[in-house]
Amino acid sequence: MNATTYIIENWKNTVRERKEDGNRKMGLPYPYTVPCIKEQFDDMYYWDTYFTNKGLICSENVTLAKNNVDNIAHLINRWGYMPNGSHFDFLGRSQPPFFGAMVKDVYDKIKDKNWLKNVYSAIEKEYEFWMEKRSTPSGLNRYYGDYTEKECANFYIGVKNRIKTEERDPSLAGLDYFAEAESGWDFTARFNGRCTDFNPVDLNCILYMTENSAAFICLELGLSSAKIWQDRAEKRKKLVNSLCFNKEKSVYLDYNYKTKTHSEIISCASFFPYFCDVAEKENVDGLKKTLSALEMQYALTAAEKTQNNYQWGYPNAWAPLHYVCVYALDNYGLKEDAERIAKKYVSLVDENYKKTGGLWEKYNAETGGIDAVSEYGTPQMMGWTAGTYLSLKDYIETK
Repeated sequence: MNATTYIIENWKNTVRERKEDGNRKMGLPYPYTVPCIKEQFDDMYYWDTYFTNKGLICSENVTLAKNNVDNIAHLINRWGYMPNGSHFDFLGRSQPPFFGAMVKDVYDKIKDKNWLKNVYSAIEKEYEFWMEKRSTPSGLNRYYGDYTEKECANFYIGVKNRIKTEERDPSLAGLDYFAEAESGWDFTARFNGRCTDFNPVDLNCILYMTENSAAFICLELGLSSAKIWQDRAEKRKKLVNSLCFNKEKSVYLDYNYKTKTHSEIISCASFFPYFCDVAEKENVDGLKKTLSALEMQYALTAAEKTQNNYQWGYPNAWAPLHYVCVYALDNYGLKEDAERIAKKYVSLVDENYKKTGGLWEKYNAETGGIDAVSEYGTPQMMGWTAGTYLSLKDYIETK
């Protein structure tokens, strides 16, 4: 059995069904996918599902991908936003808001306007959450968290057990790390422990993608609000290009709106302006520089090497960041680079599948193994590893 056959045969083993709340897990109306076949990560996670759905769709599991989207719509309607995952312990934070893009992916396959109309209201509701709860004076958005001082202090204690961090007021530091958990990059050197001070470049590009997806949906449904969404997208594009592009380095970076400076770390987040078509064409050199900084022998490292080791840093190779990079390169005409990175990731998964008989949450971009920097171990995983693998394999085969 090869990795592709393993994935196709095991999608069904990542499906769960729970109609009612229980054991701290949220009930969902439809069957849903979780990242692992068993044990660890046994809930539906938000941004994981975007990349999982990519693999489901290209392997003709469109109904399951649609169920995932309908479940997220259900949670948005229930809570006013999509939590980090379908577990009550995740209330208080979200994750990168890919819902609008996920809706468009499914609609492109099923072409059901009645369904599109029903889920559009959830896009509006989620967008309102990000604009009301996660806005900053710069005009761009940030990651945050809705927690008490005690919850933040307790979380900071837990973080200190996982990573090396400076001594700070526990409630303030805990809020920053809750925000970092909301980013999906828990944890990273990108924000220097001050995530709430930053306008993350990836978040704002994803919101731009949401605005464009919503505009497309409005045009499909004949709604006059398409122009409103288009204007929002154009405004955000200008802000990302003016605030997040570091002219000295010629790279897109996270913007600290309090100090009016950029993150010192080049990471795979710098690919998002190209993935989401936010970057100006004349800034294509920033894409080349980002690739040059992060491409290792076997794959991409999540971020440049720093003094401290972080899970979302050197030398770890994460599935979603490879998906984003490949399509970023493709979007801006760097087709040969895109194909090379796609082949690197597919080969990385293939070789480790041959050795271990499984897929893994993360890999080591420098050694090509599963000896990744990890704060909780490196679990066997389907989820976005499978989704990215199938998507990039399809990308290679259609070139």
